[in-house]
Amino acid sequence: MQETPAILHRILAPPGVDGRLLDIISASDVTVDGVVARVESEQGVLHELKLFHRWPVRTPRPYLSRDEAVAPLLTGQRILDTFFPLVKGGRAAIPGPFGAGKTMVQQQIARWSDADIVIFVGCGERGNELADILESFPKLADPHSGRSLMERTLLVANTSNMPVVAREASIYVGITLAEYYRDQGYDVVLVADSTSRWAEALREVAGRQGQMPVEEGYPAYLASRLAGFYERAGRVRTFAGENGSVTLIGAVSPPGGDFSEPVTNHTKEIVQCFWALSKELADARHYPAVDWVESFSGYVASCSGWWAEHVDPRWAEHRAAALGVLSQAEELARIVNLVGPEALSQQQRWALEGVALFKEGVLQQSALDPVDSYCSPQKQFALLDQMLSIYRQGSKLLEFGVPVQELLRLPLLAEAQRLKGAYSNDQMDELHRFSARADGEFKRLSDEYARHGKAVA
Repeated sequence: MQETPAILHRILAPPGVDGRLLDIISASDVTVDGVVARVESEQGVLHELKLFHRWPVRTPRPYLSRDEAVAPLLTGQRILDTFFPLVKGGRAAIPGPFGAGKTMVQQQIARWSDADIVIFVGCGERGNELADILESFPKLADPHSGRSLMERTLLVANTSNMPVVAREASIYVGITLAEYYRDQGYDVVLVADSTSRWAEALREVAGRQGQMPVEEGYPAYLASRLAGFYERAGRVRTFAGENGSVTLIGAVSPPGGDFSEPVTNHTKEIVQCFWALSKELADARHYPAVDWVESFSGYVASCSGWWAEHVDPRWAEHRAAALGVLSQAEELARIVNLVGPEALSQQQRWALEGVALFKEGVLQQSALDPVDSYCSPQKQFALLDQMLSIYRQGSKLLEFGVPVQELLRLPLLAEAQRLKGAYSNDQMDELHRFSARADGEFKRLSDEYARHGKAVA
């Protein structure tokens, strides 16, 4: 049945039901709880199939086999796709203190990820956040299909004023829905906001049952419950012979931003993709506030093949080089705060400019920018390649003897940082023309110093 213009709802035989199909009734003639088909088992037992079937939400739905996930989940967010990628069928966490932008990152993923279906579980969060999704998603267009985002989005609403037992069950409702659509052959993304509120509900229920508390009052089985939840992610082969996946992304709200607290600590050990949000970056108006030092991804090797085939084989090398430049940011900032920029060497001052190029030209991305809210993989790599090219050519000129002041005065530096919002995903030719113009500017500067004897070729 066509559930929405974006979702073809396939009627499933419940797990454990097999046999000979006796008849099928036209879908237009039945209601949701009406019988659409009858199946007779080998033992002569008659099973009536309806447009739904019941399933205990705490029990994982079965599948034929588990496959290795190799295709990245493209979210359109450069800091996630390029630097800390997640695969379809993977497990990720978004930890961060209050005000670091967790909700906005999750909504960006729900809006722009290239999944067939997105399930957003509001677990103990404020009601106005879910109301915002209900109001904004129907007005937004999916960049992959051009249709309304709401046509492929399901919401599980469990706000903070609802019963605590319902909150504890809400993420299981969401994951069971995700597995149900996975069994139909879809790639599903589940965004849970937040697992910390779920863990608090678990703690409260355990306390009412008189169970022995351990770390910070949480029950002893907190880690196993978290692991059981995240383990239901994966790419599988269904009993229908198709491939489907469930990708889990859970937000964690550690009190005071303490990543050593039990929920964050156990989650970090379970997931393979960790997008740590920094309050310092958020206070500096750097969004998404993903800390490139604390974050990690175990899917880089799996994703590199896809990037090499579909975008550019230099992706892994460029990513590593950019992270190498960014790793200097904290040390250089500490030196500048202590003794000022004059104490830096020529190469260090240029490295500081390189950090600014990557931070402002690649990592920062406004969710409210109509041009830059979603960034295609091709544009992501083009921006990364451009910033890396500028940094490397500048470093080479410094070795030739060109003063760093000459490089810092180049107008193309500020222009490069604005490329992300100046050109859309369809204007790749203009980005390549800027790259050629930047190369020409560095060549001119090199020739000028060589002509005056101020550089050694």
